[in-house]
Amino acid sequence: MRQYICSGCGANYDVADQRFRCDCGEVLELTTDSIFEKNKIDAGNHTIWRYRQFLPIESDDAIVSMGEGWTPLVRFSYRDLNLQLKTEYLSPTGSFKDRGASVLISLLKEIGISKFVEDSSGNAGAATAAYAARAGLRCEIFTPDYASGGKLEQIRAYGAILHRIRGTRQETARAVMKAARTEYYASHNWNPFFRQGLKTIAYEIAEQLNWQTPDAVITPLGYGGLFLSMYRGFRELLDQGVINRMPKMLGVQPENCCPLYQAFQQGLSEPADYRQTAPTAAEGIAAAQPILGKQILKAVSACGGSVTTVSEAEIREGLVFLSRHGFFVEPTSAVVLKGIDHFLRQRILEKGQRVVVILTGNGLKAVKEISEILTGRKESTGKQNPI
Repeated sequence: MRQYICSGCGANYDVADQRFRCDCGEVLELTTDSIFEKNKIDAGNHTIWRYRQFLPIESDDAIVSMGEGWTPLVRFSYRDLNLQLKTEYLSPTGSFKDRGASVLISLLKEIGISKFVEDSSGNAGAATAAYAARAGLRCEIFTPDYASGGKLEQIRAYGAILHRIRGTRQETARAVMKAARTEYYASHNWNPFFRQGLKTIAYEIAEQLNWQTPDAVITPLGYGGLFLSMYRGFRELLDQGVINRMPKMLGVQPENCCPLYQAFQQGLSEPADYRQTAPTAAEGIAAAQPILGKQILKAVSACGGSVTTVSEAEIREGLVFLSRHGFFVEPTSAVVLKGIDHFLRQRILEKGQRVVVILTGNGLKAVKEISEILTGRKESTGKQNPI
């Protein structure tokens, strides 16, 4: 059985209901009756669908897959930690968002949706456009005008209709809300099926480590779908006796857009009203109004986790260091490396601990932006990331 349940008022809805949130305005969650059992893993399937029995798609014929998942876990020497990098940037469209897109587009195919709208800073738009093309669905993607050119061209290449919106990321969200009055809104931030796909990263890490969970997992943190989904994936495994402890979940935000960090530091249960005050190279996590803020802060507290920030200079340092060691990631991914330094200074991490870091997006999506960061010379395009 599967159904939506409101995280606020507890109202229930059928998953075929064409809504993206509850009538009360709160986020919908998905309830299922699946139980994780290791002997039900399809070991011969090296995609997220090796966990077919635990993913909420009822019809095998509806599954839309392009080989997403089962990304390498690579050992990496840094600060005397037992560090491993989860190379999600090697996914089919170049980011971890492919996991969520595979499950979400499979749902749309299953319930008969032929066209949808979505908003994104780039990676989720590219992923949903690609999987829509694979499934034969039509889509319109709304992005900020300042989004990386590589991501925008990627979206166009998949045949999606691209709407570039002037202004902040919030302006893009407002634009897609208008379109959602008449079209299905397949939002990677609102729709819980997308998060079901992202949970498989937790499953994979546990399985790749022979069901021995790391001491901590570090992710970039913006709207927070990845962070929250991984927390819930590990929590499921713990509650069902598959693993014997919960890792600390650690999130890293850019100093120039850090509502979750500020809320965490102030001990708030949800982010306060926040306005981004300066642009950031980590555009993929520039989320001034994180939809899942309450849920994320609750998860941080429940697992003894933490949130930190890094400066624009530190983002550059992390990008350079990773590149010089063979990992070409976009600036959003690079926030994690210097975040490690902060967590070590705060004694949240200790030398010798096993830590997994998620590298979320491919540097080929942002070649021009990376060149500007590395050379210090900004090309004149008439666009800029507004504040």
